[in-house]
Amino acid sequence: MRSLLIMLTVLSITSLKEAYAARALASIKEATRIDHARELLGNRYKKSIVSSFEQKVGLSENILATVTKNLPKAFKKDAHAVTEAIIQESAKHHLDPYFVMAVISGESSFNPLAVGPVGEIGMMQIRPTTGKWIAELMKTKWKGDKTLRDPILNIKLGTAYLAWLRNKFDGQAQLYLASYNMGAKSVRNAVGRNIWPKDYPRHVMKRYLAFYKEI
Repeated sequence: MRSLLIMLTVLSITSLKEAYAARALASIKEATRIDHARELLGNRYKKSIVSSFEQKVGLSENILATVTKNLPKAFKKDAHAVTEAIIQESAKHHLDPYFVMAVISGESSFNPLAVGPVGEIGMMQIRPTTGKWIAELMKTKWKGDKTLRDPILNIKLGTAYLAWLRNKFDGQAQLYLASYNMGAKSVRNAVGRNIWPKDYPRHVMKRYLAFYKEI
C-alpha cells in the first residue's frame, strides 16, 4: 500500500514531458499508419515509396533520429519525449506519425518557440483561440500561450485538431489539410465556389514523402 502511495505521489508531480521521456519508445501502430497513408495517397499508395515500408521494423527509432536532428539545440534533450508524443498522439487519433512530422516540419521546422504572422505558436503553429477551444474539448488544462509553447502539449492539441478536421471533412485529405491552414469555414467557402485549395496540402505531402525517402 505504501509503495502504491509513493508511486502515485511521484506520478502526480511528474510533468507530462517527463512522463513521455521516461517511457520506452513506443511502437508505431502499423495498421493505423498504413490505413492513414492509403487515405492520404489514394490510388497512388501502391506505387508510392510509403507502401514499401509495410511491416518495416525500426520506424520509431527513425522518427526519434529525425526529431533529434531537427529540434533546435536547446530542445534536443526533449527529443525522446517529443518523439513519444508524436507516436502516441498519432496512434490515439489514427494518424500516420510521419504525417504529423510533416505538418510539424512545414509549420515550424520543429521549433517549439516559433511564432507565426497571425499569432500561431509552437511546433504545430496553433492560434491561442484554437488551442483554448481544443483544450476545452479534450478537457486538457489550459494555461494560455504557455500551453502552446510546451512541445508535448502543442502536439497533443495539434493532432487532436487535425483529427477533428479530418472527421469534419469525411477523411478527404486535401480538404482537412487545407483547413488546418485556412480554417474549415474558408475551405468550405472555397469548395462552394468550386475551388479546391492545393498549395498547403501539396506543401505537407511533399514533406511527408520526403521523410519516407530518408528512411
